Amino acid sequence: MDGLRIEIDIHSANTEDHRELSSSKRVSGMQLDAIRTARILLAAALVLISLSAANYVGWLRLKPEVTAIGWIADKPDYESHVVNIHQRAMARVRPGAIDAYLPIYDVRNPGLFLLVAELFVRAGATTPLPLEILSIVLFNIGALCFFFWVYLLFSDLLVAAFAASFLALSQFFLFFPGVTHTMPFEFVSFNATLLLFILYLKRNAPAYLVSALVAMFLTCMNYWFYYMSSWIILVGLWWQYRGRPGLRDIAMISAPPLAAACLTIIMVMSLTGGMSSGGLRLLEIFAARTVDARVPGGAWLPDQRFMFAADWSNYPSLVKYRLEWAYNFDFRLFALATVSVLVVLWFHKRSSAISALILLAGGFSWYYVMFQHTHIHHFTGQYSFMAICAIAGLIAGETINAIGRALIFGQHWTPTRDQDTYSRFALNVAPAILLAVVSSLAIIPYLRKTDYLIRETLAVTSTVEAKYRDAVKDICRHHPEVTLAELERASSTWGIEWRAKQLADTNQLPKCST
Repeated sequence: MDGLRIEIDIHSANTEDHRELSSSKRVSGMQLDAIRTARILLAAALVLISLSAANYVGWLRLKPEVTAIGWIADKPDYESHVVNIHQRAMARVRPGAIDAYLPIYDVRNPGLFLLVAELFVRAGATTPLPLEILSIVLFNIGALCFFFWVYLLFSDLLVAAFAASFLALSQFFLFFPGVTHTMPFEFVSFNATLLLFILYLKRNAPAYLVSALVAMFLTCMNYWFYYMSSWIILVGLWWQYRGRPGLRDIAMISAPPLAAACLTIIMVMSLTGGMSSGGLRLLEIFAARTVDARVPGGAWLPDQRFMFAADWSNYPSLVKYRLEWAYNFDFRLFALATVSVLVVLWFHKRSSAISALILLAGGFSWYYVMFQHTHIHHFTGQYSFMAICAIAGLIAGETINAIGRALIFGQHWTPTRDQDTYSRFALNVAPAILLAVVSSLAIIPYLRKTDYLIRETLAVTSTVEAKYRDAVKDICRHHPEVTLAELERASSTWGIEWRAKQLADTNQLPKCST
């Protein structure tokens, strides 16, 4: 009887333990579901709020009086990237235009965007407004593609959400949607290329590969830079996921840029009058944009140089400034946070660290090739967005993940004198503390600069809108129509640099109501 009572007691105890374990598993499952839901809601909120803020600024910039503000127009170089392209498109529709219907820009850049601008004019557009609206739409599509390929690449929703939010609130993203130059078209095509290519690597569906190569071709047909950056990233990711690529694989990835180069060469030769003149034209542009050299016998600014000895020695500082302009961050603090997160990922999730290094190799290819163009263009920091913005997401997302791992470890950790216990403590808590400190140092200045940028933009915009409205009413009170001279005279008293000529150049002068 005693033996039977002991067996019953043991069985009862085991049953209670099983019930407690099952209850613990249910609680743990509920916690995981709650955490998963919270991550989804946080990610959705980050993407929605950041894109809404960017689109609001973009919507303001659709107003002609706002785009004429020097504070705003100088950031995306509105005169070159909107006014110039609109006027070129208007010229291409005139009878006898030799470059009509060609995806080429100024006999030097591949420019599918210019063909689109021409088609809008042929459809009846008299202002750049339809193209500006299309540009904003393309930027939004590109941002969503960016979010999804970052999520697929790093398998982390928070990393993708923070990366997309950082992208949308960067200075270049806030002010470049709406331009009709290369950026909207190459931006959406590049992000579509990476999204489709990563889908292919993960799911092995040939349709994704074919679509990715087509998107890569469209990317290259908008700007030279993406020949190198997209090729490096695609080859690097292939190596990471499939092993070292063979000649057939490299040839396949190289086909889109080669096809784009051949098409561009044929068009340049047709516009310049032959093979030798077209080849010389492309060669002298390549030499000038990279190392600021001049080809003997060339016609591209033969007596002018942009870079001298001091410019070459200061080039690293210039790249730093270009990046800080594009992303509103402190480069040194961001670099410190980047190194820290890559070190942590190397021991915790090495595949993410390798992916980030591949993005850096491709994203920074502009700066170790396009020396002269980096020197002369203030906005060239944007060409590394696929690396900088993805790593910003890693910094924020991995910091949250590290803190979460440390909290979970702390709940179950019992201090002992065992060496393994202290090692596990260091591996879980120390990275969380390190990333929390360096992330705060990098993110806080970024938030302050971004907040100032948006607030100042809204303040200047509201001031000019009110003054512009009053000026137009006053002019129409005394004159039957608004002229450029009258607008310039009225704006001279505003105390803000305002370029009425942009309105005239794009056929957007206001009209008096009858």
